[in-house]
Amino acid sequence: MPRRVKVMLLLAAAVSLYQVAASATASGVPTNRPTMAPRTPEEMAKDYYNSGVRHKDKGKQLEEKADTQVFKDEKDHEKYEAKIKDEFTSALKDFKKAAELDPSLPQAYNGMGYAYRKTGDATQALAMYDKALQMAPGFPDAIEYRGEAYLALARIDDAERAYMALLAADRTQADLLMKAMAAWVAQPPAGVEPEALSAFAAWISERGKLAATTVDMGLTSNQTVWK
Repeated sequence: MPRRVKVMLLLAAAVSLYQVAASATASGVPTNRPTMAPRTPEEMAKDYYNSGVRHKDKGKQLEEKADTQVFKDEKDHEKYEAKIKDEFTSALKDFKKAAELDPSLPQAYNGMGYAYRKTGDATQALAMYDKALQMAPGFPDAIEYRGEAYLALARIDDAERAYMALLAADRTQADLLMKAMAAWVAQPPAGVEPEALSAFAAWISERGKLAATTVDMGLTSNQTVWK
């Protein structure tokens, strides 16, 4: 048989085999190729939550650098502030999506509370912290964040109660809230009564001295943080 004819026959056979394989795949006949198992909502929620944490951390880093950042002019400063807000806005979107996919996830609601607070909605932040604490009573991170939201709303008595609850549960978080309270007193929002501010400053001073002399009560949060 001439060589050219043999080559043509081999090509025809290869095409025929390809068509048979394609037909088998299209008709639902199993092939040897591995297939990807569908991802569960919980797995997707984990990814969205971790993405939210990354945006939250980036926004926090930018905030911390703001005091040492050198700006060319007010417009440059505004652009920097907008960048911070964009990170917290992105975090909020991711935490919302995580909660939609897995409504039983208290960390997602806690993350939403943080992002709401950082984007200027302390009232909505409180609602999210309350939701997280309904699902996971005693969640130290949520108690500390909620304490800072109380400060943003000038709810001094509630902030004090949050601190006392943390002192018995998580000393690290209690110290963070104490630091936030001291900063708040140093730069209080407009409208706070001078008498209330003075009493709060005295309370912080007293509690700070007591905290410095107490034994580390260091109970830490057992809430899962995905990475």
